[in-house]
Amino acid sequence: MLEVLSIPFMQNAIIGGIILAVLLSVLSLFVNIKNWSFINVGISHATFGGLALGVYLGISPISLGLLFAVITGLLIGYISKKGNIHEDVSIGILFSISMALGVIFLTLTPNYTSDLFTFLFGNILTITKEDIYTLALFTTVVFIFLGIFFQKILFCCYNEEVAFSSGINTSFYYYTLILIMAVATVLAVKLVGVILASAMVILPAATSSQIFWHYKKIITSSVIISVLIVLAGIFLSYQYNLPSGATIVLIYGLFFFLTVTGKNILRAG
Repeated sequence: MLEVLSIPFMQNAIIGGIILAVLLSVLSLFVNIKNWSFINVGISHATFGGLALGVYLGISPISLGLLFAVITGLLIGYISKKGNIHEDVSIGILFSISMALGVIFLTLTPNYTSDLFTFLFGNILTITKEDIYTLALFTTVVFIFLGIFFQKILFCCYNEEVAFSSGINTSFYYYTLILIMAVATVLAVKLVGVILASAMVILPAATSSQIFWHYKKIITSSVIISVLIVLAGIFLSYQYNLPSGATIVLIYGLFFFLTVTGKNILRAG
């Protein structure tokens, strides 16, 4: 264990993984309250188009992935609100278009296989100090924002119509929350990849809500569970040469099903 902790890239992976686990665990509460699981899936898959375009043009894939994620997230919200279309429909349209663009760009790009694998499935061991600084800065800004407006955001998530009637600018919090989700999803790409990024936002609160009802307990338990699972996933993937993202998500999934099963057994008893 001490030998592993002395390796620089493992130190980066652990620090980055912990910060990301805390950030996504807190956001997970809002995703579950709003039933936004599919929105996060849509944003994460839409990111693929930007990443592929970056590879094709030879410029920063993460930057273009971020641009695609932000635009997609805001368009999902705009189309849903202004077009009277259910969010699931707008998500399906936008992420399908972005994924199709991604496939075309990668087809036109020679020798893209290694980059594609990293973007789709992630590799936390490639996280750099610069990535950690960016992640830490974004997390700090998000937590300051949530700390100031938490009650209003929570009110909007539970009942947007009543919140609007109470004089709260629901559109501001709606679009800001989607924007935060989009950026957080892109930052999760190096950890678990495009395909699995949504799992780290959906599973924490989904698991904790099986045990607790109050939002404070859900957030606290989500953070603790996520940090422990990310650390376990990093060490197991390093020890057995497994994909870090897939390992982390599998542990998340296993813990979720064990929690649900245990809850049902206790109820039956």
